[in-house]
Amino acid sequence: MHKMNTLKVIIGLMFKNLSFFNRAFLKNALSLILSPKLFFNNGHIPPKNHKIPNHFFGLSLTIEDLMEDPIGVVEMCRQHKIQDVTLLIPSNRISEFSPTFMDDLIGHDVKFNLKLVLVDQEDIYLQWRELLDLTLLGYQKHIASIEIEMTSFSQKALHAFLNIWAMTFNIARLKKIKVAGPSIPSFSPFFNDMVFKLLKDKYQLPDIHTINLTNEMDKEPELIYSNFLIPKLGKFFKFNLIKKLALIQRIAESFNIKTIYGAIELKRHEITSYTLRAISLLIASGRLNKLYLPYRNAEGVLFLVDRMEGMTYLGALFNDMPFEIHHFKNDKEQMHAIWARDDKSLNPESFYHIEDIYAAKIYDSHGDMIDRAQFKITDTPIYLVWRSMDLIIFIDTPKVLDLNVTNIMALS
Repeated sequence: MHKMNTLKVIIGLMFKNLSFFNRAFLKNALSLILSPKLFFNNGHIPPKNHKIPNHFFGLSLTIEDLMEDPIGVVEMCRQHKIQDVTLLIPSNRISEFSPTFMDDLIGHDVKFNLKLVLVDQEDIYLQWRELLDLTLLGYQKHIASIEIEMTSFSQKALHAFLNIWAMTFNIARLKKIKVAGPSIPSFSPFFNDMVFKLLKDKYQLPDIHTINLTNEMDKEPELIYSNFLIPKLGKFFKFNLIKKLALIQRIAESFNIKTIYGAIELKRHEITSYTLRAISLLIASGRLNKLYLPYRNAEGVLFLVDRMEGMTYLGALFNDMPFEIHHFKNDKEQMHAIWARDDKSLNPESFYHIEDIYAAKIYDSHGDMIDRAQFKITDTPIYLVWRSMDLIIFIDTPKVLDLNVTNIMALS
């Protein structure tokens, strides 16, 4: 009874604060909040015992990547066996894209996802139609999917999206190519749900639900987020990154969409500790069939690209703690991805047997070996790798230390 009363108060606040949204959005938001989709036990904890798909990682390529470093792109795909590439085409730069950009990659069994990013509401209908016709004329068998991404929540942006989507959908169906979208670059299940209902009414639902996860890289990914449409609603439902993905999957499956691709298109030059932690959690979530990484930043996660695919995620070894230890395994080896939360550290010798530390190969995210005698566990993930048959038993539950205290102790 208390929860229901709280929910009624929250819904009242939602309608009061979001009166600028149209009636359809509010109706969908209300129906979603009152539906069972938001309520599931331990949804903020990644599910155990699921296999990470082969070819889980893809590469996102910008026009600059294709023009400035085509050899580097080919080499990365070849060396790391990447077979899926998204070609990002901003709607205000359609004229700069050429289908011949694909030529160097075609010989390496790469399949392409053409992704139109609607950066404004300019009329690009004819431009996009012309580019699709030209691209499919010579490259149709290499195009796995065509994707349309929304970047705005305005009513005008929605109408522009639906217009472009209808044309793209019809062409893709005619050519027997999969359609992907709407790749909204912000977590908004209410908006996703409404868009899918609109597309369902037009018999134009996507084959692949795509989500742009870039904005999720700016925050501590393990946090229970307080804001979920309105302040405080996130904590009420315990929404962190893992549960967000679980809800996205539930919404997609309610429309019979079984495939979900994620994409990270970083705004900064370097991959941060938040990004590395988020990528490990995205893998652990089991909700994504594929994750596209930005080419310019992929060097920072190539260890994961090479190691994770085909592994089984056995689960988080501890839950609701100020640190994370995630266990992955295949026939040859097992791995702990481990990190502390912000401004915290862990002393590995306080919970790992010293023999296990010296038996492990310890890597950073670039795949560089870390000296066993000097490594420490901070807010940047590291990866401990053992033989698959080795039994790793903890001495005790890990206890976090304040990072500043740890540094003082190290200097003393």
